[in-house]
Amino acid sequence: MSLRKIILAAAACLTVTSAGFAETPATPQISAKAAYVMDADSGAEIYAKNAEERMYPGGTTTIMTCILGLEKGQNVLDKPITIAKDSLTLDSDVSVLGLYSGDKVTLRNAMTGMMTASGCDVAIDVAETVSPTLADFVSQMNSKAAAIGAGHTHFVNSHGLPDNNQYTTAHDMAKIAAYGMGIPEFRSMVSHKTFNMPYMDSGTKTCESTNDFLSSGFQGANGVKTGYTNMGGPCLIASATRDGRTLVAAIMNSGDRFGDAKTLLSYGFQHQGQPSKDDENVYVVRDAPAGQTLTQIAQSQQKAAELETQKKTTSEATI
Repeated sequence: MSLRKIILAAAACLTVTSAGFAETPATPQISAKAAYVMDADSGAEIYAKNAEERMYPGGTTTIMTCILGLEKGQNVLDKPITIAKDSLTLDSDVSVLGLYSGDKVTLRNAMTGMMTASGCDVAIDVAETVSPTLADFVSQMNSKAAAIGAGHTHFVNSHGLPDNNQYTTAHDMAKIAAYGMGIPEFRSMVSHKTFNMPYMDSGTKTCESTNDFLSSGFQGANGVKTGYTNMGGPCLIASATRDGRTLVAAIMNSGDRFGDAKTLLSYGFQHQGQPSKDDENVYVVRDAPAGQTLTQIAQSQQKAAELETQKKTTSEATI
């Protein structure tokens, strides 16, 4: 068999089977009780740990609140948010953005503040701005979850404060977040490390992100939302984009949610089924002369081509 035929056969073989020779990333070691990593664009599963176990979402609930606020409130995004009575009577230990009667903030900016610094008060305000009642809004949250494919999720409020009848799974939260990341406005809202929320009359409120993953230095980190309750523990839905590929990790009840996010998303970006640069060096082509590797054969072929070019150039110069 000629060297050229060996090269062609080897290349064809490599095209079909090279993925199988790529080094498989080590299974992530995380502290989260449940977790799920998925490709936000294709929906492909990358990693799962107790992903279908019922968990409490806490403040990650507002991912769905924001999605519905955007979809149901398209005509009022730049109008003042409604300050609901119930949002003014939350317990003192509850995370709030601090909007009060008379404050004028657009729905768009209030939701951005809510997704940056958290705000159970704004989660109620959003619901009563875009729906007739809070109950109607929550019903729509459940309908939307079902439409997205999050069939093991049930909401009873828009903010995530503890309730035994509010639950989700890591798998479902990843699906919901991936859906949100497909909405440009949502993607922008959840990406802020700091957001200076403007009031419509004058002044601003500085909102610092509770999502330390955004400032962790992780390449491509761009969202999504934290959550914490005694019932559900520390939670984080995190996302990152590299080379046009967006991954979402849902991390539920973790002792190190930001560390888990880096571990899981690093694993996810490695888990592409692509051969590493060094894989070819150990792949020996059957029937290749002296058991040569693809790299060695390619080098030989390149040298032969260069030599042929030199001969041709010399010949033309002589003529």
